[in-house]
Amino acid sequence: MAMALAACSTRQRLSEMSPDGAIHFMEKLLFQIYEHFDEQDLIDVTFKLSNPTSLITAHRLILSAASPYFKQLFKSEDGICPLIEITDMDSDTFERLITFCYTGKTIVTIENVDRMLKAALILQLEEVVLNCVDFLIDHITDYTLARAYALESEAQCELLSAKIFEYEIENFINVIQSPEFLNFDANKLQTILERDDLNITSERDAFDAIKRWYEHDASSRKQKLPDLMSYLRLTQFNTNFIMENIHPLPGCQFTALEAVSWVNVPSTRKAISLRCTRPRQRIADAFLALNFEKNEYAKSRRIEGMRAEQLSQLKEHSSGIIFQYNKTDDLWQKWVDIKMDAVDVQAILMDDNLIFIGGTRNGKAIDEVSSWNFKNTLFQRLPPMNQPRYLHSVVELNSKIYAVGGQGANDEILQSVEMYTASDGWKSINSMSTPRAFVTAVVLNEKIYVIGGRHGDTLKSVECYDPTKNSWTQCADMNEKHSNAGASVHNGQIFVVGGFHDDDSLTVERYDPQRNEWTKICSLNIKCQRPGCISIYNQLWAVGGNYKDFVSVYDEQNDKWIDKKPIPKNGYYYCFTAPKCLL
Repeated sequence: MAMALAACSTRQRLSEMSPDGAIHFMEKLLFQIYEHFDEQDLIDVTFKLSNPTSLITAHRLILSAASPYFKQLFKSEDGICPLIEITDMDSDTFERLITFCYTGKTIVTIENVDRMLKAALILQLEEVVLNCVDFLIDHITDYTLARAYALESEAQCELLSAKIFEYEIENFINVIQSPEFLNFDANKLQTILERDDLNITSERDAFDAIKRWYEHDASSRKQKLPDLMSYLRLTQFNTNFIMENIHPLPGCQFTALEAVSWVNVPSTRKAISLRCTRPRQRIADAFLALNFEKNEYAKSRRIEGMRAEQLSQLKEHSSGIIFQYNKTDDLWQKWVDIKMDAVDVQAILMDDNLIFIGGTRNGKAIDEVSSWNFKNTLFQRLPPMNQPRYLHSVVELNSKIYAVGGQGANDEILQSVEMYTASDGWKSINSMSTPRAFVTAVVLNEKIYVIGGRHGDTLKSVECYDPTKNSWTQCADMNEKHSNAGASVHNGQIFVVGGFHDDDSLTVERYDPQRNEWTKICSLNIKCQRPGCISIYNQLWAVGGNYKDFVSVYDEQNDKWIDKKPIPKNGYYYCFTAPKCLL
């Protein structure tokens, strides 16, 4: 006995051996197994099925290797008998699954997928379960959603439930139109509404779904309604919609009033406990570019030698267009026109509005501020700045707007900076150390960086404003002078793109705030002033600039700019992202 055990202990376990180099042998072995099965040779188990009555033979070793169900069965007392009766599946389905145990292949159809899935669950054939579920979801139109829900209930298959849920998230607009949606229980609907990646065109789709579900059985569902409404991204609706559509619903008054306060009074937001305040991922990624094309006066007013009477006959205005980028087709599509009676304005997106700040009218700097609403496309006047500005820059930080530098009413270059809040209007803050026109500003790490510009000569200097201290500090100078440049924060660093020195510039520089260091990177493929710059799709984009239509994306890995299809109109652009529900 001792010698036998010793011999056994020195035998190498086959499961520990690598199959590398044995592919030919394994193929030959598998072919021999197929021959044994086809010739019914060395068969050691027979299954009896009664629907219809038939006998199906196989090899215990093969079935045990393919299925934990068979392995456990053959080790039990019930599996010792050479004839085993199967009562919970039909013979055709069972025979297909026995074939799978030998070949790893089976045929799934619309007609047999229900039976195949339920039998595969019993026999613990995971690959067949996966194949059946994938087939069902891929053919859901022919299979029907009603049949899928019935099978989910009957089979109690976790994988099927997970795949159906993925389908509901991805195809929510179609699902809510089906009769089956009206029979969802409240918990299921809540779980769907919670998902940040719910595939809808706007938050209105989710609201309409809840209302349709509720009205199907209002008396028994009204208690669930307030909780479901709280899972909407209520901050994506305007005040009128909330008060007209959500406030009147049973039990929803308090939630509606909180949402209105959030939208209209930003200072109260810390005290408001809305569940979801950010837009969903699927509806927060519209890439927009705003272009202002000036009329002939605006284009020519700086041309020397133009007579005063000629200028007086022309009225200065600009015609704005917002283009939306279609990532799938790499195309820009016109979304809306905006009419303005001023030029050289600065624009910034806040909530549902584009805020236009300063600029010139008939050659004179203005202090005016107005907002243009995405949903009603109407203008509204806001409190004016403390002084007129153009060729300035604007940024938003913590729901405050900052207007930086520029030129004033008498074309003097400004050193001053103003801050706007909805509650207090415009207030002056500490001035920059250097007056700057044609200036560029960005926000990074809760601070404002003001970059380059002009004061007599084009500037290399950069300074940083800390709003918590109301103070400015000097940063490292750029390698080259930049004014009227584009800029954006990308991957935690500041990129300055193009601009003007002695001529339109190709130069691009990158600032590392940790090292306080500027590095020149690959130049643009075309010279330009003030291209619209934005970090989106995990890339840095440059769009247009001084009557150019180019669009280019920075390839960081290879340090080069890749030109994309041009935008339809030449000109300066403001680039920003906006929730698709605004469009």
